[in-house]
Order: sequence, then structure tokens, then C-alpha cells
Amino acid sequence: MESLSAIGVFVRVAEARSFALAARALGITPSAASKSVARLEERLGARLFQRTTRRIHLTEPGTRFYERCVRILEELSEAETDLARELRSPRGRLRVSVPEFVGLRMLIPALPRFRKAYPGLDLRLDLDDQVVDVVGEGLDAAVRCGELADSTLMRRRFMPKRFILCASPGYLQARGAPQSVEDLPRHDCIRYRFASTGRVEAWALRQAPGSSAPRIPETFTFNNGEAVVQAAKAGLGVAQVMELMALPELRDGTLRPVLREHMVERGALWLVWPPARPTPPKVKALGDFLAQLLTELT
Repeated sequence: MESLSAIGVFVRVAEARSFALAARALGITPSAASKSVARLEERLGARLFQRTTRRIHLTEPGTRFYERCVRILEELSEAETDLARELRSPRGRLRVSVPEFVGLRMLIPALPRFRKAYPGLDLRLDLDDQVVDVVGEGLDAAVRCGELADSTLMRRRFMPKRFILCASPGYLQARGAPQSVEDLPRHDCIRYRFASTGRVEAWALRQAPGSSAPRIPETFTFNNGEAVVQAAKAGLGVAQVMELMALPELRDGTLRPVLREHMVERGALWLVWPPARPTPPKVKALGDFLAQLLTELT
């Protein structure tokens, strides 16, 4: 920073052709301006000015150096202006990985609002239920559901990941609603299977102390959360889903909750991004937008 300050003094002196005039414009003393240029000359090993009792002139090396310094200061000024503009209104490419249900059910329907709020951002949305390598894939950010593994990623927590058991009115009329966790083995159950491992997700159930967990049937398994919701809506059985996923169906009655008192929270909904301080403006914009959207939805 000292070198940059000295360059600023040097350019002012070269343009004013006077240490006194340059010093006055910079708000420093002529002596300070002269010493700054002298230290710069010493560091460069070149005389930048030819001094006389009346005037100063740039030397040949000084002229070449001045031309380069002017371009540097102009680029710095443009960079500061661009950054200030970006902080006011983020711009550029924003590549984000989101679970499919977040993209299809929450984010895509709200994109007209996002575009209006941030017209300078070009959003590239990757819909993927698998946990992706944010840094390795060159992503700006990712939405994650559940527990976060320890990592160097920055993170922002939005809300708990609340689960719900639900089924269609038709299924419940035909089979009856389960009255306890122990009733579940007698029902058709729709399970979620992790695409990355093939493991079937365990249901998050609250039970009485000392009681053993019932064996939950795997009547239907899907490696896609949206498919689980649609299967339950179609009357195939009882499903466990993240409550946020099924809000439209729960509100319009095409899915009905069961055993609410036995449901628990597991993890949360997060936004994660590569290590950066401060948070990049475009990532902060996305986080603020998602936070507002979730507040409205819930």
C-alpha cells in the first residue's frame, strides 16, 4: 500500500510539475511529497524527475513509468467502481446446486422475482439430490438438507429439517390411518433411497423410551424426493417426506398428515459455499432471497 500511495504522489507531481501544487491537492506538505518521491526513486533505482530551481521535468525513465502508472491507477479506479456497483447490485454468473424439490417446488417458480431483484445475475441451476463437491465442481454455492459434515465450506442455516408422515385421502379411506408407530408395518410404505449409496433412508420417528423401532416396509422405494411425494399423492401408501416438500399437497388436502406427534427434526436446510470472507455479494443475494422465500412459504 505504501508503494501505491507513492505512485499516487508521483503522478500528481508529474501532472502538476510542482511538489507544492501536488502536495496542496493531496493535503500533505511539500516536504512529504518530495520525500515520498525520493523513496520511490531509491526503491526503483532510477531518477524520475530532473529538478531545477524553478521547475521539475520527467526524465525519460520517469516518462515511461508515468504512462504505466496512469494506466494502473485508472484500472484501480475502474475496479473500485465495478466492485461498488456489484455490492449494490450483484452481477455475473451464479452456479448453484440444489436438491430437485428445492429447485422445482421453491426456486424455479420464484425466479421471475429473483430476476427482477438481481437483473445482473445469470443463474445456472443444477438440480441434483446427491451431495456434490462444491469446490471441485466449480460451484458458487449449494443448498443442502440434513446434517452437514465437517468441512471448510462456509454455511448459512435457514430452518430445521422437519419430517412428516403423510398419505392420500383415498389410501387412508381404504386402509385406515395408522394410530401408532406400531401400526406402520401393516401399511404399504413409500421409502426414499439414496442414489449415491443405495441405502434406504431410516424414518425419523419419536418413540416411547425403551421401545424398539418397528420394521418399516419398503413397499415402494425411489431415489428421488419428488417421486416419493407423487407416489404418496397417487395413493400408493404412507410416505415420510420433508414437510417443506409437501406443503402444497398438505394445504390443498391431496395429502394428509398422520402420526404428527411421532415426527422429529433431523438436520436443517443450509446454503454452503467455498471459503470466502466476506461472503461474495452474489451468494449473499441468493441466501437473502432464499431466506425470504422460506419465510413466505412457511
